[in-house]
Amino acid sequence: MLRVSLTGPESTGKTTLATQLAAHYGTSFAPEFAREYLADTGPHYTLEDLEEIARGQLAAEAAAEARAHGIVFCDSDLLVIKIWAEHSFGMCPEWILRRIDQQQYDLVLLMGIDLPWQPDPLREHPHLRQQFYDLYQRELRDRMSNFAEISGDGGRRFAQACFLIDELLRSAPQPSLVEENPPSLVAEPRMAYAPVAHYTLNTPHCRATFAAHGAELTSLVTTANELEYIWDGDPAVWARHAPVLFPLVGRLPHDEYHYEGRDYKLPQHGFARDQEFSVLRHSDTELVFQLRHDETTRAVFPFAFELTITYTLRDALLTVRWDVRNPAADQPLLFSIGAHPAVRCPLLPREVFEDYYFEFDHPVTLERHLLRGGLLTGETAPVLNHEQQLPLRYDLFADDALVFKHYDFSGLTLRSRKSAHFVRFQFDGFPYLGLWTKGPGASFVCVEPWHGIASPDGEPGELSEKEGILTLEPGQVFTAAYTIEVG
Repeated sequence: MLRVSLTGPESTGKTTLATQLAAHYGTSFAPEFAREYLADTGPHYTLEDLEEIARGQLAAEAAAEARAHGIVFCDSDLLVIKIWAEHSFGMCPEWILRRIDQQQYDLVLLMGIDLPWQPDPLREHPHLRQQFYDLYQRELRDRMSNFAEISGDGGRRFAQACFLIDELLRSAPQPSLVEENPPSLVAEPRMAYAPVAHYTLNTPHCRATFAAHGAELTSLVTTANELEYIWDGDPAVWARHAPVLFPLVGRLPHDEYHYEGRDYKLPQHGFARDQEFSVLRHSDTELVFQLRHDETTRAVFPFAFELTITYTLRDALLTVRWDVRNPAADQPLLFSIGAHPAVRCPLLPREVFEDYYFEFDHPVTLERHLLRGGLLTGETAPVLNHEQQLPLRYDLFADDALVFKHYDFSGLTLRSRKSAHFVRFQFDGFPYLGLWTKGPGASFVCVEPWHGIASPDGEPGELSEKEGILTLEPGQVFTAAYTIEVG
C-alpha cells in the first residue's frame, strides 16, 4: 500500500486536492479529523484536544487504508498537529513526536500558500501562512527526502500531483495479487505497478548494474574480489545510488521558475532521476537508455527534449555519455544536466570515512561557494591553498555540499590511507563540481560534475537567466561525458 500525505498551512487546498486525487486514482482518502472534532467549538482547543485529534487522525488514516486500492491519500497528518501544538503551547507531546518519526509516507505533498485565503470559522491565522509554510518546509527537509512542494491554481496543482504520483506508482514494487482480490482490482490498469528493470554490463575485470528507473548506475563491482564501489542506496540514509540530474541541477528558490510569463515548479535536481527510461540498445559492454518529453513532463517543464544516456564498460573503466537533443521545430530547449554518483566510503570493513582523501593531479587552490537551504548565498570560503590532497571529514559537509566553479583540474581520485583501492573520476569540460555526503555516519561520498548549478537565494527568476543554463536551438545536440575507474 502506497501512502501519500497532503500537508501544509491553512487554506492551501489540501482537502480539495485529496478529494480529486482519490477520485482520479479510484481509491480512498483520510479526511482531516480536526475539522470533525472542532466543528462545534471552532478554533478553540487545549493541548489535550490536540492529542485527541492526533488519535482521531491516526484512526482515520487506518480506516482509509483498509478501504484503499493500492494507494491512500491523507488530508493532513500529524506534522500539522506538531506545528499547531508548538505554536499554541510551546511544546508537542512526546508520543506524537515518536509517531511522526515512525510514520512512513511514500510521498508528502507540501501545499503552497499562493491560493487566496478562504475564510472559515475553523481557520485561525490568515496572516501567518508564510511563517507556517517555512516551518513545514524545514521540518520536511530535515525528516525526509520524498516530499514535493505543490503550487499554482487548482488545475496546476492537480497536474503536478498526478505527475509525481504516477512516477511513484511506476517505481513501486509489483504487489502479489492473491486469489481473494476482487476481479476489478486485478484488472485495474492504473494500479498495476511495474517492477524495476535492471541491466548488467560485464568485462573480465568488472560488472556494472543499472536500473531503467532513472537510468541509474546501481552497482560497480570488481570481479577478482567482488568488491562493491557504489553506495547501496540505504533508504534510512540516502535512497539513491547515482542519479542523473536533468533538466535542472541544484535547487530553485521555492522550487519555482518563470518562463514566457508563466510560473513552473521543479524539484531539486529535476525529474529524470524518477522517470522510467526506455532501453535502445544493450550488449555485454554497452547500454543505451533514452527519455523523451511527454504530457506529464511538459506540465512542469514546457520543452521538447530527447535525453540519451550511453554507458560503456571497458575493463574497469565506465564511461557515461549524455546526448541531449532538441526535437522541437521552433522552440529552444533550456536545461542543465549533471551527475551525482555516490561511492562507498569506506570501501573495506576495517576502514573509516576519515581514512580517505581526494587526490588531485597537481596542487590546487579551491574555494567553495556556500549554500543555505540548497541555494547559493553568494559567499565563499577557502578549502585548499596549493595542495594536492583533500582529507575527508564529516564536518567538511556540515554546511551542505562543497561547490566549486571553474576549477583548474579535470579529474580526481578517491584514495584510502589504509588500502590500495581507489576510484578515479575524469570529467573534462564540466564548469561546476560538487562533493557531498549526507552527514556523520553516512558511508559514502558523491563526486558530482555538473553543467549547471543551484540558484542564488532570493525570489524565483527567469529560467533563461539562471546561471549554468544551456540553450539548444531546434535540432541541436549537446554532448558531455565523464568516466569512473575503479581498482
